[in-house]
Amino acid sequence: MRRLRLLLAVAAFPAVCSIGCTATTPPVTYSIMPAALGPVDAEHNRAKDFARVFCSTLTHLRDADGRSWGDCAKYFEFGDTPQPQTEIAARYRFLVVPGFGGECLADVRAFSTSIAHLKEAHHVDIEYFAVAPFASSEENGKSIARRIDGAWSTDTAHRYVLIGYSKGTADILDALRVLDEPKTKIAAVVSVAGVVGGTWVPETFQSLMQPPRPWIAAGCPGNVQDGAQSILREVRQSFLRQNPIAVPTYSIVGATTLDETSSVLRQSWKRLSVYAKEQDGQMIAWEAVLPGARYLGAARADHWAIALPFEGAARPPKGIDRNHFPRDALLESIVRYVTSDLPPQ
Repeated sequence: MRRLRLLLAVAAFPAVCSIGCTATTPPVTYSIMPAALGPVDAEHNRAKDFARVFCSTLTHLRDADGRSWGDCAKYFEFGDTPQPQTEIAARYRFLVVPGFGGECLADVRAFSTSIAHLKEAHHVDIEYFAVAPFASSEENGKSIARRIDGAWSTDTAHRYVLIGYSKGTADILDALRVLDEPKTKIAAVVSVAGVVGGTWVPETFQSLMQPPRPWIAAGCPGNVQDGAQSILREVRQSFLRQNPIAVPTYSIVGATTLDETSSVLRQSWKRLSVYAKEQDGQMIAWEAVLPGARYLGAARADHWAIALPFEGAARPPKGIDRNHFPRDALLESIVRYVTSDLPPQ
């Protein structure tokens, strides 16, 4: 896969295209370009720096079968020579917020094995915050803010680094909106394949979370539409324009080829390919970068492989067939990089 290029999108896209447009695929018609869609300048492009940390981290990890992961360039935008690593400083608290429908997935949680690895191997505790699977970002943001305020009341020495996967990023941004003095409590926000500028395929998010899909747990609530409203492009881009982010931000995107994408996401990948080659089957890469973020690069993973360890499930669903990705190395690298990059408290 060629190197990811984050470019400013054109203001309009021809309604007639030559690469397989369908009647259900609308043309691009931007009226106001949100800040998240701007090009990443040299100062904010930290992809090579992050790749150095990722490649160094990958060397001490093995996959579920005990095999080496091999060349780190297979999994990330850049490769680099591994370097010695130091202990992870306990300067911050980390909290992971899952994506759309995360609590409805059977026996799978975002970065679950990665959180366990950091605790066992590096004595780093990361909290997984189980937001309501299909609540709006506004409602989930309020619950995240309450959790942060509750923790802050007992420990004001360690600010939070919030890591949002997929819609979890949108939920976190809503939490920042309602928090009092967010800078005092939040050191940074990290988006991983984040729903920042919204998605062109909200119906795919919905359909993949409807029973009787084999990866959906029994008893999953049926209010899918509530959360789907929050991932619409017009909703997210309006939010970005009205709510500047007051804390440092970092972004990692997913970008795959059709062959690298799990079968269940290939139809939406084809739809998104009308607009951009750099996409993960559910999000276009340049719409997954937070405004003003330090861009950490593109993982060679589809929207689910980047965070959801389906391959470790007791019965991995057949349609999720491109899920082999070193998520443990990714999350550890995020913790290492952000901890060292943020200025001293």
